Amino acid sequence: MLNIEITETKNFVKKLLMEPVFDTFLLVEAYVLSDVSYTIDGRLNPSFFDTEELEEMTSKTYTTWGAVRHHIFNVIKGNKLPLNFKIVLILSDANINRIIEQNHLNLTTSDIANLSLNIYFDGEKISLTTMASMNIFSMDKTLANIWDANVSAFFKQNQIF
Repeated sequence: MLNIEITETKNFVKKLLMEPVFDTFLLVEAYVLSDVSYTIDGRLNPSFFDTEELEEMTSKTYTTWGAVRHHIFNVIKGNKLPLNFKIVLILSDANINRIIEQNHLNLTTSDIANLSLNIYFDGEKISLTTMASMNIFSMDKTLANIWDANVSAFFKQNQIF
């Protein structure tokens, strides 16, 4: 599990809200506390979409960050910073499968609950935390270590820290 603190928040928030850096991640939930509380549940409502739209989606369960980040941006932008915000992103099954295959892991996507990136702003700094959650019991931390390495490489590639 990585736990990274970012004190220079401006660059990170720009990449998170104004650039497509995180757009392929899936949104589990977003919470913003400012003048009022805003909560976005990232679960898709399948009855809203037609068959063709559903077939094109990366996930049938959660929306992509790219599909909703402009809504979060509109909530956060303004003269005053929010008191805090929390965003929980997860990797899509296709990307989890890619990690499994590239690293020759003896796992399936159904063995893995999610690979998450938790983003928390406390009013001053941003904390980034990774988590690998399994649907099966395992003492093996290989997947968690690989996920942490992938996230670190992603951050470096995108000049996040």
